Amino acid sequence: MILSVAIVVAILGLTLGITWVAARRNTSASAHYVAEGQVGPLGNGLAIAGDYVSAASFLGISGAIALSGFSGFYLAAAVPLAYLLVLLVIAEPLRNLGRFTLADAVAARFAVRGLRGWLATTTIVISAMYMVIQFVGAGLLVQALLGVDFAVAVLVLGLLMVVYTMFGGMLATTWVQVLKTGLLLGGTATILLLVLVKYGPDPLGVVRGLPAESVAAEPTGPLKTIDTMSQQLALALGVMGLPHVMVRFLTVRDAPAARRSGLVALWVFSAFYVVLPFLGYGALRAVGAPGISAAHDKGNLAAVQLAEVLGGDVLRAAIVGIALATILAVLAGVAIATSGAFAHDLYTHVIKRGAVSPRGQLRAARLSLVGIALVAMLLALAAKQFNLAFLANVAFAVAASTNMPVLVLSIYWRRFNRTGATWALVGGLITSLGLVAVSPNVLGPTGLVPGVEPLFPLTIPALVSVPAAFLLAVAGSWWGRDRDDDATPFGRIERAALIGTR
Repeated sequence: MILSVAIVVAILGLTLGITWVAARRNTSASAHYVAEGQVGPLGNGLAIAGDYVSAASFLGISGAIALSGFSGFYLAAAVPLAYLLVLLVIAEPLRNLGRFTLADAVAARFAVRGLRGWLATTTIVISAMYMVIQFVGAGLLVQALLGVDFAVAVLVLGLLMVVYTMFGGMLATTWVQVLKTGLLLGGTATILLLVLVKYGPDPLGVVRGLPAESVAAEPTGPLKTIDTMSQQLALALGVMGLPHVMVRFLTVRDAPAARRSGLVALWVFSAFYVVLPFLGYGALRAVGAPGISAAHDKGNLAAVQLAEVLGGDVLRAAIVGIALATILAVLAGVAIATSGAFAHDLYTHVIKRGAVSPRGQLRAARLSLVGIALVAMLLALAAKQFNLAFLANVAFAVAASTNMPVLVLSIYWRRFNRTGATWALVGGLITSLGLVAVSPNVLGPTGLVPGVEPLFPLTIPALVSVPAAFLLAVAGSWWGRDRDDDATPFGRIERAALIGTR
């Protein structure tokens, strides 16, 4: 126990040291939000990859594979496609148009307070869900390792997150992300090596002897197939609407650097996701489904249990420490994006109409972090029993149904206007959250309200909510077509976004 605590404390101490060094350079709003655009492509690419190589992936997907078999891998299958779309569609235009937040990119074309306010609202909603995922994962890890109460663990981790972001800003967040990406990749490689040693050098040796239903894609009914398609659509398109991921393209100096950052990230997490099935199947063989379910009924601790079986307490503690650093780094990135939406968009531009000094905006951003942390921690206490990968998919679905259509259409569609953007944001948010609220994950035998039949059959609503958002964007643009609501001529935006600096 003492050794385990020492390893965890050492890793967290290293991240706090990084924050202390970065704090001396976090003296302006630009430094706090986007590290003054001075992050290099390699470091930024590793940091972007770190947002995917996260607790939801490492813990949630490996556990889903262990308990659900091959179908659990569907949670990761669309990720490479998602980032390919990011590179081809949005990375460079976003860097050319944006300043601190996603709303800045849209405001380059529609300079209206109401639309900026709605973009800030969707950013806060998506970020809150993503923060809940990280808090739940971290709380479960600390509870499993040290026997600390889940609520106490969440409180301590929330305080650490506030320290990282309030003092270190985006620069500290980026450095910690790079560190934890290296640590997690190293830890994952170590577990993979031990799995291959135990079950044979053949990578497929780990699946030999397992039941056929665990390693093969079993035929499913039409509803399950449609649900999987909806899930994949959310993953493929949602990335382009995730605030904490997209804002990272604003931390580099120009569009070519943004493109190179995306390429680095694509290679890193593609390699990582290829390994996850071996961790899931390794846990199934080494621990067994009953043992995995006993630790957490959704399998969120399967990777930690596998590390303990193969490498003892030392490897288990190292993996827990690395996973905690991973979670805190992602939390910090999400908190930066959320504080930007609140302080830069809502407070500075919507409430104060731009009449805020840079120092005042930085103060507002730092103070907002405390409120953000409190809300996310309270939500995490109610979401303890959810699978982390499912919670991430809900966030992706909301992002794909709100921010993504508005960003893409603002860049590429000449007749898009602020009425269409507002309809898409508000309608997409209501549709996606409303369908989740009446889905089988909330209602029905396996949901939070078992006595009520679900009104919507899909667990992830993207197959309905994403087309609905685009239809609302088109309908709103048609409805507002005779209004002079484009503050900036599209031609200027087109040249800035699509040509940019090359």
